[in-house]
Amino acid sequence: MRDATISTDVTAHDTHDLQRAPERDERDDPRVLWPLIVLFWIVNVALTTVEVYVMAQTSGRSPRLLGLLAFMTPSYLVWFASVPLIVGVLTRRFAFSSGRLLRSGAVHLVASVVIGLATQVVDTLTMRLAEPTVPFLPMLLGMARVWILWAVFTYWFFVVMVLAVRHYTTSRARQQRATELAAAVATSQLAVLRTQLHPHFLFNALNSISSLVFDEPREAQKMIAQLAELLRATLDDGGLGSWPLRRELELLERYTAIEQVRFGERLGVQIRCDAEALDAIVPSLLLQPLVENAILHGIQPSIAGGTVRVVARRDGRWLHLVVDDDGVGLPQSATNGRAERVGLSNSRERLEKEFGDDQALEIGPANGAGTEVQIRIPWATREATNGAGT
Repeated sequence: MRDATISTDVTAHDTHDLQRAPERDERDDPRVLWPLIVLFWIVNVALTTVEVYVMAQTSGRSPRLLGLLAFMTPSYLVWFASVPLIVGVLTRRFAFSSGRLLRSGAVHLVASVVIGLATQVVDTLTMRLAEPTVPFLPMLLGMARVWILWAVFTYWFFVVMVLAVRHYTTSRARQQRATELAAAVATSQLAVLRTQLHPHFLFNALNSISSLVFDEPREAQKMIAQLAELLRATLDDGGLGSWPLRRELELLERYTAIEQVRFGERLGVQIRCDAEALDAIVPSLLLQPLVENAILHGIQPSIAGGTVRVVARRDGRWLHLVVDDDGVGLPQSATNGRAERVGLSNSRERLEKEFGDDQALEIGPANGAGTEVQIRIPWATREATNGAGT
């Protein structure tokens, strides 16, 4: 019974939060809103001054500009005092949201009339200082007959401007948050993919070492030393999502050294990389699972063994990477196995999440025998990346 009560309270609280979410979400950007508010009132004062001056001219008077501004100052002080109320309260609680149009319209209509009448009362009191013999009420009615519609229009125009600016800044903030959220999700997904690779590789390396502990203890010791160097180098990367191809090939050489201790002369490794391509930025540990798949599915099943080749070159705006072997090839039945799902499919997912459609990973038979994996990603270097970030 207590759990049900707690659940009901939480649900009601969540529903209330959801209903109030739009109000909390619509935040003003002071850098955008307040300069526009200042500009609005500057334009309004200028237009009102021109209109009062023209009306005075038509009645045969020639008022001075400073005199007009002094006369209008008290009523504009009413407007300026009302701005925090309009911006911070009225336009927030009565923002013409769905289901509240009539209520919001009624509240703003009353507010526009009240503030408009307040400005007319202040103007009337100011005029009575110059003409104290004129009765207050007739003077107020005369002022209101001429200026009340202008005051109401000013209020509504100001409210529309505030709501429009708020909607614009809120939409832009939501779009920015959506972009940041998408980037965060992609980053976390890439991190998950990388954490899948590390245990998978470590399991296979330890399995290789265990197979040599009793039969070839010296070779097992060499593999342990190579594994320690590889793990140390991998942990030193600080969790980087990408690094230069030079770094990738250094770790790949440590990994293949472990496998060469296990396979001996049955495994050959060739790495050919253009000097220019060494500085290219690639996703970390991109090649290792592909080489691992080539060894496990191409070289290991072959009695004679074989060679795994890694080629890297630049072609214009692209970096081309090739991993192939001359082993037995990758049978169709192996495409559903765990090794490929964690290796090839993992690499494909990482490339898609990092580069979108601006990449390619293709697998097929190599020339003669074996399997070939070709990767194409955009060319980038650390200097170009840092320059784009600044």
